Amino acid sequence: MSTAQLQQSRPAHAPALTWWLAAGLVGADIGTSVFYSTGILYPLVGGAAPFFITFVCSAMWLFKLTYQEGCAVSPLNGGAYTMVLQTIGRRTALIVGSMTILSYLATAVVSALSGAKYLSTLPILGHTVWSNWQIALVAAVPIVGFAILNVFGLRESTKLTFAIAAFHFVTLIGMDVYGLFLAFTQGAHWERLTEGFGALAPHAVVMAFAAAFLGITGFESAAQIIEEIAEPRWLSIRRIYTTIVILVSFTGPISSLLCIVLLSDADVVKYKDAFLSGVAVLEGGTPMLYLLVTNACLTLFAAVNTAFAGATGLITTMGKQGNLPALVLQRWTDWRPALQGYPLAVLPFMALCVVMLVAFPGSVDRLGEVYGIAFLGVMIFYCAGVLLLRLHQPVKIARAPYINTWTFKIRHVTLPWAPLLGAILLIFAQGVLIITAHEARGLGLQLFLAVLLLMAFYRLGQVETRMVQLPDLRLGLGKYRKMENLPDLPTYVICTSGSNATRLVTEISYLLKKFGENIEILLFHAEEQSAGPARLSEGLERLISQQIEEFYDSRDFILSLKVLPGSLLEVLPEYGKSRRLNTIFITTGRDAVLSENLRVQLSSEIGVDVVRLDDDTLPKGPGVWFDQWSQGFRQRDQAWARTEPGSESRQDSDSYSDV
Repeated sequence: MSTAQLQQSRPAHAPALTWWLAAGLVGADIGTSVFYSTGILYPLVGGAAPFFITFVCSAMWLFKLTYQEGCAVSPLNGGAYTMVLQTIGRRTALIVGSMTILSYLATAVVSALSGAKYLSTLPILGHTVWSNWQIALVAAVPIVGFAILNVFGLRESTKLTFAIAAFHFVTLIGMDVYGLFLAFTQGAHWERLTEGFGALAPHAVVMAFAAAFLGITGFESAAQIIEEIAEPRWLSIRRIYTTIVILVSFTGPISSLLCIVLLSDADVVKYKDAFLSGVAVLEGGTPMLYLLVTNACLTLFAAVNTAFAGATGLITTMGKQGNLPALVLQRWTDWRPALQGYPLAVLPFMALCVVMLVAFPGSVDRLGEVYGIAFLGVMIFYCAGVLLLRLHQPVKIARAPYINTWTFKIRHVTLPWAPLLGAILLIFAQGVLIITAHEARGLGLQLFLAVLLLMAFYRLGQVETRMVQLPDLRLGLGKYRKMENLPDLPTYVICTSGSNATRLVTEISYLLKKFGENIEILLFHAEEQSAGPARLSEGLERLISQQIEEFYDSRDFILSLKVLPGSLLEVLPEYGKSRRLNTIFITTGRDAVLSENLRVQLSSEIGVDVVRLDDDTLPKGPGVWFDQWSQGFRQRDQAWARTEPGSESRQDSDSYSDV
């Protein structure tokens, strides 16, 4: 097991975020909903808008429990993509990954455009109405600015986002408390609440229910960067979501309530597109309006960074697994140590956001609906992933530091209520949005298919050929040599990464001595993309078929080789879904601590025993015997290498080192 592989299975650097920094990152996105939720719901349900917002805030407790369990059971970046990858498979995960990237693209663009629109309403800037292109130009500033900050690292950009989120919630809580004081001491239009319920139409209720769920967009962001959050991660996630749900459950309904009961009839008409601005003027005049607009602008701009953080976590995870080019994992730390981020993930994302700004400068509403549809889809898949983990990976559930205890049983399987009820609510809201948002439905489908096509084109060209078309090398030895159809035998896996021939023989001999014959020994190699096209795997196949096979000719067992692109932690569990693996053996490599962490993770992911083969526990004999026996083969291959055209780049057949 090489150090490079071990490092690829873990974060590239130490966790960067405390729980409260991560809470600021998530809160910046969810916190923006207060600026538009009431305005969306009021034309549909009138004075009943605060009750719909309260219902959705209550539903957030279901999603809090769902994400706590998901992140505790599977603490890997990628959110819904990773959950689906582990439970359903790569093809569906690719769809979910495309949907998630689309949601973050729409998040960044909509937040930037909305923030620029709020900025344009400041009286200090004059009363000239900004054109769409002026708004788009200003919107490009936070997109480019946060892209540059993320090149320096997630922590650097998140510090600024946390400061803005803290300013936002402090301002909002202050306005809410003072607004409640005014409502109870100076009078308010409380009758609007009951009038709103009396005028409800069934179709309006359904549409308002769906629209209200747009008020929790951004909820999934912490799951995208779970590996960057400080240990213990499950506890950090609980703190993050507890804090956010409490803050939003207070500020969302109360702010909406004040918009309904404090404003006069004339103000309702005047501020129909920005109800909170009317409340600010009522509470503190023009200075308070300046403060609110500044708060709205900054918070919406901070939500751009939430999109960058979530997208980067997903893109780098997909890069490790071969679903995106390995270039997205590159950093510039060797050139400048301060540059801890992933520029080749961040900068293309920034470029796509700018392209969307240019293409849709005046389409904030349509893009907002696209964002809502994509966001709800991502959360539905996450809920489904948590349920499927209970069904398919009980070992991981048993070892998780936290799982939901509010459960029910179906045929001896215990399932949690929270993701099931959450998924039902989300599916209903998603269906309503898809049916009613005609323009957004078409635009969203086009953008989604474009993102999916790009990913599918890369994956099919670079990965699918290796994953599907290349068969396993499976050799029957001894009594199995002449069999046309090899039987299914107990399978023991040796994870190898360029081991030389003598070491492979030592490991194979150790397994034969430990488990006896009539078994299958599978040499498994997870090939990093940087290793080049099948360079190491071809060498291993040649080594096995030309030398090791003959060395063990008299022993009755099956010797196999399987090579998959990506990191061991990702591709071995995927391969384990297609066949039963009895025991897995990994080697220590250069770092015993990383190796032990990998062993624990693999055991949890696959649900079988994973054993570490330390050098001091392996016998020394078999490799020596093989080294003496294979001298003739090495001389033959060296002679062949000198005569074969273009063969000067080949390695000796008995040794294939890491690239």
